[in-house]
Amino acid sequence: MCPQLSNFAQSTGKSTIVGMRRRADELAAKGMRIIDLGGGQPNFNAPEPVKKAAIKAIEDNKSRYLDPSGLPELRTTISDNSQKFHGINTDATQIVVTPGTFGALSITTRAILNPNDEVLVIEPFWGPYRDIISLTGATPIGVSMPCVEGKFILDAELLSKAVTTYTKAILLNTPWNPTGRVLCKEELVAVADVAIKHDLWIISDEVYSQNTFDGITHRSIASLSKEVAERTIIVTSLSKSYAITGWRLGYAIAEPKVAEMLGRINQYSSRGAASMVQYASITAINEGDPFINEMNNEYKSRRDAITKGINDIDGVKCPLAEGGMFAFAEFPASWGDSTDVADYLLNEKGVIVTPGSDFGVASRHHLRLSFVNSLEIINEGIEVLSKALCAKYNNC
Repeated sequence: MCPQLSNFAQSTGKSTIVGMRRRADELAAKGMRIIDLGGGQPNFNAPEPVKKAAIKAIEDNKSRYLDPSGLPELRTTISDNSQKFHGINTDATQIVVTPGTFGALSITTRAILNPNDEVLVIEPFWGPYRDIISLTGATPIGVSMPCVEGKFILDAELLSKAVTTYTKAILLNTPWNPTGRVLCKEELVAVADVAIKHDLWIISDEVYSQNTFDGITHRSIASLSKEVAERTIIVTSLSKSYAITGWRLGYAIAEPKVAEMLGRINQYSSRGAASMVQYASITAINEGDPFINEMNNEYKSRRDAITKGINDIDGVKCPLAEGGMFAFAEFPASWGDSTDVADYLLNEKGVIVTPGSDFGVASRHHLRLSFVNSLEIINEGIEVLSKALCAKYNNC
């Protein structure tokens, strides 16, 4: 028998999304038709110029170690575009390139957290936040936000009330997965005021910053003032906006002194993102705008279709997503916990949706539905899902 694993390792849980995908694969092997409305995997391919740039980097033997903080030309490119991406001006010394947002979150939490620290995580929240924080020995504290007519609102007073002597940071996500909200300036100011009052770090996950709709634009909380920027670490990636999720290219933005430490931790964890991916990412940023615009236009059509279909189900409320790639639907409490609803839809009907319980207790009566798949698949999924929910819960 092997020796005991660390307490940190044992604090992590299994991924609901991965588990449902594996269950779906089992059902598919038995002949069931699977309709995936669960994950955040874009069905677009990487832009051709980006693929060619990666191939050229390989052919040019760009295969050696890079600076642990990232390829200097890429860091400069990110810095030059930080106003477009985040609404802030930065210097290349503030950029640290990582293997995806997971990498950026990992080095950030290691840099600022000690065992027994607490991090206030605005709930509903993306599940891996919980485990990434726990791996440092710190404790994630979910702070449930109110839901009004199916739409979650950020109430900073609830954050302030959750602060203790152990609180070290606030973790913020905008555009907000799973809710689809793009936080407005007033909400960002309120969060910043709590952080300043209690001398807290702000971790700002902005991975969907390029995926917004209806003229709504993303702005980083770091754009509010120098005082806020100094305590903010932005974590993000190119995965969603350029459809390169498997390439694993992310980055963090922080004050130069903090970024230097993040780069040092990056060296002793992953050593950085793959060299050819870093070279290709320069092309993605410089030439990718038409691709992002085309993708967002398609996402908007899919969002509209999935939202209308869900709202046609009696008792269900689903606001239009302002950003990201998910619809977040609230169903009647009488239906029970979302885990049971999602399990029923998968096991009996072959439809993958993500239970709101995976994002915290605030959303146990919600389902997250992805609109990254084609309109054909979305329409098929909504038809199957609507009939199934109607028959089981509405007696129709």
